[in-house]
Amino acid sequence: MNHLEAEIARLGPWVTRFDFAGKTFGGTYDALNDDRVSRLPQFFSQCRRILEVGCLEGGHTVILSRAYPTAEIVAIDGKPENLAKAKFLTSLYGCRKVSFGLEDLETADLSSYGRFEAVVCLGLLYHLEAPWTFLSRVSAQTDAMYIWTVVCSESEAVVPVGKYRGRIFLEGDPADPRTALRKQSFFPTLGSLVQMLRDASFLDFRVLNFETTPNGPSVTIVATKQPYRL
Repeated sequence: MNHLEAEIARLGPWVTRFDFAGKTFGGTYDALNDDRVSRLPQFFSQCRRILEVGCLEGGHTVILSRAYPTAEIVAIDGKPENLAKAKFLTSLYGCRKVSFGLEDLETADLSSYGRFEAVVCLGLLYHLEAPWTFLSRVSAQTDAMYIWTVVCSESEAVVPVGKYRGRIFLEGDPADPRTALRKQSFFPTLGSLVQMLRDASFLDFRVLNFETTPNGPSVTIVATKQPYRL
């Protein structure tokens, strides 16, 4: 086992699968070829600063760095072991202008990170207990969000939280890199998610696709504070 393989093993176990020097490493999730991320430049072609919230092990961070080679990418996650892997992966692929932050995204004050042209939020919202408060805090840092999340079907929306409707999801093993920092999270309906975004001052929406996942229906949304134009 060479030094590279030893470091990959030390940081493991991995969720993310990645190839380097003709070999395949890591887990089963092919994050580096996730077209949800590679589509982002279609909607935001010019970005100087991008915030990625919930970066997991850095696979999406690598895609963002490649798509925006001159932009500053700030990637945040709530688990230090995820950030250690993300730092390793972005270094392995020679990503520049990438920095990282360890934050509890349920409560974090993001103001110290400054303003961003876009916030990328893929696979995070449905792991939060109060996604509406998170969106409100993110809104202070950007005028545009690119979101992929699982939502609650209308037939399963049995939990009202103020004006929002959805269901409670019990998170799994906290040692799993993909699980939340809390024991449960809230899946809003699509209508409630849109209302949360409106309450956070995002006024224009583009629903790009609606799919079925093992956890329920999922949606990809571009949300902006000004009318969006291609």
